[in-house]
Amino acid sequence: MARGKKAEVKIRRMTRNDIHEVLFLDRIITGQRRDVIKYEDLASADPGTPPDLSFIAEIDGKMVGFSINRSTYLMVPLTEVCIIHAILVHPDYRGLGIGGKLVEALLKHCQTEGIGTVRALIPTGNKELQDIFKRHGFKRSRITNFDRAFES
Repeated sequence: MARGKKAEVKIRRMTRNDIHEVLFLDRIITGQRRDVIKYEDLASADPGTPPDLSFIAEIDGKMVGFSINRSTYLMVPLTEVCIIHAILVHPDYRGLGIGGKLVEALLKHCQTEGIGTVRALIPTGNKELQDIFKRHGFKRSRITNFDRAFES
């Protein structure tokens, strides 16, 4: 896409009809020959229905990015939290603020729905991604994450 042209980015909720295009875009973005995101996982999340809170970014009707988000209840007492699982933008459209627009749409939606916390799980070494979330008002959590991984 030409950098000089100012394109209008449309953000909307993801629906079931978007699944195949999301998977196609995922393969372009990740450079994988197989799906990193599985059809079964997206279909079972039933995009566009609660608790799915995923969004699509489009320019001129073409999908150029997406975010996969889901609300869940965590901690004691149970608190509704939205978890950002992935934000991906087509390589040709990076640097246009599309990822930020996806985050902003999610934040606005969560605020409207009364979801008090939005959480992004970011690898400690990914400073670029951390900076993006900091620009949108995210702060390091007081939650310490412990994982136990099993060899496969």
